[in-house]
This record gives sequence, structure tokens and C-alpha cells, in this order.
Amino acid sequence: MASTKNKFHFLIYLALLSIIGFLATDMYLPAFDTMRSDLETTKNYIGASLTLFLGGFAIGQLIWGPISDKYGKPKAILLGLSIFVISSAGIFFTENVFMLLALRILQALGGCAAAVSWQALVIERYPENETNKVFASIMPLVALSPALAPLLGVWILQHFGWRYIFIILAIIALLLIGYTFTLIKNTQHHQQQTERINKSYFSFFDSKNYIGNVMIYAVCSGAFFAWLTGAPFFLIELGYNEAEIGWSFVPQTIAFMVGGYGYRMVTNKIDSKRILPYLLVLYSICMIGILGLAVFTHPTLTTLLIPFCIMAFTNGATYPIVVNEALKIYPNHTGKASALQNTLQLGTCFLASALVSLFSHHALLATTIVMASTIIFAFWGYKMSKK
Repeated sequence: MASTKNKFHFLIYLALLSIIGFLATDMYLPAFDTMRSDLETTKNYIGASLTLFLGGFAIGQLIWGPISDKYGKPKAILLGLSIFVISSAGIFFTENVFMLLALRILQALGGCAAAVSWQALVIERYPENETNKVFASIMPLVALSPALAPLLGVWILQHFGWRYIFIILAIIALLLIGYTFTLIKNTQHHQQQTERINKSYFSFFDSKNYIGNVMIYAVCSGAFFAWLTGAPFFLIELGYNEAEIGWSFVPQTIAFMVGGYGYRMVTNKIDSKRILPYLLVLYSICMIGILGLAVFTHPTLTTLLIPFCIMAFTNGATYPIVVNEALKIYPNHTGKASALQNTLQLGTCFLASALVSLFSHHALLATTIVMASTIIFAFWGYKMSKK
């Protein structure tokens, strides 16, 4: 368990572990054109550096799950973040776009060790009656990081150049490595008390409770990514400029954080299993409302944002519940449980994003149909989680 003395420091540590992958995804986005010019390459290759990172980040989690369970989460974090630091430093010195692509894959594979381990550390090191609150404290920051990371990237780009974005990422990882060393001793004691039972990823599908909660997490995230993919297309079609589109992501981020921290305030007063169905009903109403606006009206940014922000609010409260419920089923295999959960979530987000992109010539309709279709799977997951 996290000691009372270091609990706040440990919480900050977990929060940084949770967002470092998103920082590596979003901080360098404003530098795309500068990187293209500096490396004398094309937009497609620079764009591929993001695609390859996301692919490596999804697949790599399945590698780190067994490693973290066998050798302990801190050791997995140390190894993964060391790879992350080396690859980030390599990007600083690279002069070749193909080397950039290779290092981005390596950076993703290293960084996802943190994504796997932080959720598992919450289950392992906090009492069961506190884990919901801890997840609700950290997960809203995951939504905040994509909004703030590009702004930080712009500042670094303007003052130092794009290469220093990756130096900053390496410095953050080094700070996390330093703190991780303090966890090794406690982990060795924890591992002595842990069952040594090998468990394959396929065996997790035997638990309907686990898969049901993961399904809710995945499809609600998928709806979010459908919007993120489609909004730049359909808002342009509705007559909004890039600045207005950029600012439109602010209220939804705030709504997500309010949902997460609002749920945190009531965790000790309301049973999470009782509140979850009400959140899913509200989520469904919002999804149907957005689809209705797209089909039956000529919507504005404001009319679309109202139900979407309410949906973001429900997701902010739902994520801590379903993640906690899924991972606590396997207290001795939290690494693998977290890895599979995150991979399924990222895969669902990729699928939702791909479907919207495929039908981007009807962006608003495609986006809202994909979002509304998640209702079926959300309630299917809820029904499974009751078993």
C-alpha cells in the first residue's frame, strides 16, 4: 500500500505515468510542418510518425503486461521508460525521417510500460475502498493532457525548436525513473505474497464481469474518438474556422474533468454499481440526441456541444468505475488485465476513428451514427458485467 507520508507524491507519480504516452502523442503535433521541412520529407511520412506511435502503443501493452506481473511494475516501468528516454534522445539527433519513424515505434513500445503499470499499481497499492477515488483523481488529467500538450509544444517550438520537445519528454521520463527506484523494495515484498500462476490473455475472456466492464470503457472511448476524428471535417462544413474548432475541445475537456472529480466527491456516499446504469442512460440520451440533431436539424456548434459535453461528463464519471471493477477481479494479474483492457480500448478507438474517416464525405452523419451505435455495446457490456 502507498504510505500516508508519500501518498500525495505517489498520486502525482501515477498521474505523470498515465499521461506520458499522451504527451508523446500530442506535444509535437504543432511541429509537423517544421519537422517536414527540417527533415526534407513529406507530410505523409511525418503523419506516419503519429500512426506508428499509436500502433506501437497499442500492441506494446500486451508485451509489458506479462513482464510487469512477473518482475513487478516498478521494474517494468524502469525498463520501459529507459527505452523511452533513449529513443527520445535519438530523435533529438536524427537527421533522417526513416530513423524518426523507427525511433517513434521504439518510443511507443517503451512508453506503454507506464500505461500498463500505473493502473495496476493503483489496484496493488491502495485499499479496495480507495481505488475508485484514486482512478477518479487521475483519469480526468488524461483528458486534460491532449488539450494542454500542444500548447506546451508550441511554446517549446517557438523558443527552442522541435527537437527540444523530445528532450522535455526524456526529462519527464527521467524524473519518473528516479521516483520509481523508491518503489523497488516494497515491490519485492509484494511479489513474495503474490500467487505465481501463469494466466494467458485468452483466459480473461472467460470472465464476463471483466469483459463487460472493459467493453463499456472501450465503446465510450470509441464514441469520444469518433467525435475527435469527425469534428474537424463536419465543423468546417458547417462554416466554422480552425480557431473555433480548436476552442470547441475546451468545454468537453472541462466537462470530462467535472465528471471525474464530481464522481470522486461522492465515491464514499454512493455505490458505484448503483450509479453506473444511470450514467449509461444519460450517455445514451446524449448519443441519440446528437444523432437526432444531425438527421433532423441544421445543427450549430453550440447545439452539438451541449449533448456532447454532457456525454463527456458521464464518461468522466464512468471510466473510474469500470476500470476499477475490471482490474480488481484479477489482483494477482493486474499487469495483464490492464494491458488487455487498454489494448481493447485503443483498438475500439482506432476502429471508430477509421469508420468516421472512411465516410468523411458525410462526416457529421458518419460521426453521429458511429457514436450512437456504441449504446448497444455499452448496455451489452453492462449486462455482462452483472454476471
